[in-house]
Formats: sequence, C-alpha cells, structure tokens
Amino acid sequence: MTPALQSSPAFQRLAGRYADPLGQARAAKAAGQRVIGRVGATVPVEFILAAGCTPVMLAADLQRATPQADRYVDPELPAETRALCEAALRGDYEGLDLLILSRPYDKLYYFLKELHRSGRAPQMPPFMIHDLMHSQREAVREYNRGRLRALLDRVSRHAVRPVDNAGLREAIALTNRVRALWRRLQALRHEGRLSGVEALQIIGAGLFSHPAEHAADLHACLEAIETGAAAHEGRRARVIAVSAEPMQHLALHSALEHAGGLVVAEDDTWGARAAGMDIADSPDPFDAVFDKLWHDTPSTGVWPPAARHAWLLTQAARPDVDAVVLHVPPSDRLLGWDLPDLLRALRDQGTPATALFHDVQTAAGQAALVREASAFFEAVNSGAVQEMKP
Repeated sequence: MTPALQSSPAFQRLAGRYADPLGQARAAKAAGQRVIGRVGATVPVEFILAAGCTPVMLAADLQRATPQADRYVDPELPAETRALCEAALRGDYEGLDLLILSRPYDKLYYFLKELHRSGRAPQMPPFMIHDLMHSQREAVREYNRGRLRALLDRVSRHAVRPVDNAGLREAIALTNRVRALWRRLQALRHEGRLSGVEALQIIGAGLFSHPAEHAADLHACLEAIETGAAAHEGRRARVIAVSAEPMQHLALHSALEHAGGLVVAEDDTWGARAAGMDIADSPDPFDAVFDKLWHDTPSTGVWPPAARHAWLLTQAARPDVDAVVLHVPPSDRLLGWDLPDLLRALRDQGTPATALFHDVQTAAGQAALVREASAFFEAVNSGAVQEMKP
C-alpha cells in the first residue's frame, strides 16, 4: 500500500465504504433520508441530489452464490446480471425509495418486472428503467430528451423538496467538485503515486456515498498522496485496463498489479472514466445534464464504434502509458466483437496490447491471468513486444 494512504484515516473510511457498498444507504435510511439506487452510469446523480435524496450506485457481488437468480436468469447472461437479480430477490434493496436501472441493464429490468408481477420478488422497491440511447445520431436526440424528462418527473415524485433549476445548479456544482478531485487523482495515478487497487477503492467509494461526504475524504486523500512518497519504486509497466465486465471489484486490478503492472487507468466509469468533463454552466441545467449524459458518459451502447473507442485510443497514446490489457472473460457478450479492431488500432499507433480471457473470479482463472500478464509485462519492459495474444 502507498505509505501516505496506509496512515490516512480518510482512505480507511473510503476503503470501508467500498467494502460495504450499501452501508451508506442503510445509514441514510436510518437517519430518515430518502435513498434512490441506480444501476449504470447514465442515471444522473444530480436529479437525485436536487430532489433532496441520497444516491447510491448498486454493485454486483460476484463472489456470492446466486441460487434464486439461477432459476430465472438465462445462464448465458453475464454473472453481473445474476448477482444483481439475486440481491434483489434476497431483499438487499428493500429499503430503497426508488431503484433506477439504465438501458444496458434492460434484461435485468424485465426479469425483475416479471418476478415482481408474479409475486416472486415481494421485497422489491419501486423500480423503473431509464432508456437513454447512446447512439450519437441526431435522430435520437428528442427521444433521449423525452426519456430524461420522464426520469426527472419520476424522481420528483419521491422528492423531499421540489426539483427546480436552483436545486439542479447546486447539485451540479457539488458533482463537478467531485469530478475535479477525481481528475486530480487521475493525474497522480499517471505519476505512479498510488496503485490501481487503491484508486479503484477511492473512486468506487464515491459512487456508494453522498458526494459532499466523499469530497471531503477524497480531498484529504489527495493531500496525503501529494505530500507523501511515491507508491512504487523500480520499473513497472504502466497499463490501461479494459474489461467486458464493469470494474466494480478489485480482482482484475489485483491480478494485474501482482503480475508486475501498475494500472494507471481503466476504460470504465468505476475507475478513470468516472469524472469525464464537468457539466457545463448553462442557463438551463436540465440541458447541461442531458449533454453530459449523452456525449460524455461511456457505455457499451455508444455508437458508432469509433466514438466508443476514442477515449481508449487517445489515452493509450500518452507517453506515460506503456501498454493496454483487454480482459475478455467467459461472460463477455460485446468486447470480443470489438477486439480485433481494437488490437489492430493499438498496434497501428504503437501501443503494446494483449487480450486475456480468464475468469478472475476463480482462483484458477486469476492464477492463469497473472502468469500471462507477467510474461506480457516482462516483454513490454524489455521492449520486445508490440502485441501478444494467448
């Protein structure tokens, strides 16, 4: 662990929140607050804050068995879908005042809808789907605006106070403050000042807690890192990680860093892409939130592919990035289609890249991934690799 973080009470609090994703939601509910859960990055936290409610991102625990969900969820669907369905059937989300699922989780939404209709999910809170399309075509603009307006109307029904422009501007100012701090953290990652495992805990904790509380501890962590010693000595391959699974766990980062890499970024909203650009200061804050969600929030549904890949290729070309690791686990249903084009584009711009296909949620899969990643990083450090494929 980075010495500065090892002795940081703020980091210990953030790590604790990361380890207990629903802990802050339970505490807020116990204090009499209304809590709204969200699944997916395209559910705007600003609407929830402007309503006077506490937002919480829901994360799948891929280490827990899913005996109930296995009866209903198709086996070829990702483990994340089964894990979230299992948590809902178990009653983990019963205390939420509203649960909002984004478009990439439409299959989960329809499973839950039918299970609730048939009486098999009696502990489900009120829930809905936010169907924001991530095609960049102008033809979907009005559809997306209508869906976002419908979402705002639904959140307003659970509001503690009226959702108005003043409240939205206040919420935007708070979340932009967190974004600025996350970008500051990202700059420190590129300097090698902390590990990817540590960064993922810091960022993830912010998705599970109120932004005001997160900002205070995040600022304290940044101060500790900036005034402390660098995290790593010696040569470690500086890596961008890409995975078909949302990086809401530490398994992949732990394996890559155990293999000798240093994960300095990840193409994922659970990590380096959590911040993006600020929401613009606009006369109409609704329009500003809409523009952020449509144009600056990554999703597997972004179309065309060039728009989906642009961030990764730009970041991989940085001089302080040595390589890219693309993780394509057995649950993958999308990244594999992009893989040949991504490997070719990375090769063409001179970025070493490899694809690893193991399930990091199993001991055998993690060990195999560490072996292959270790060989790749050694080749990268020696300058002997352009592209490796298992």
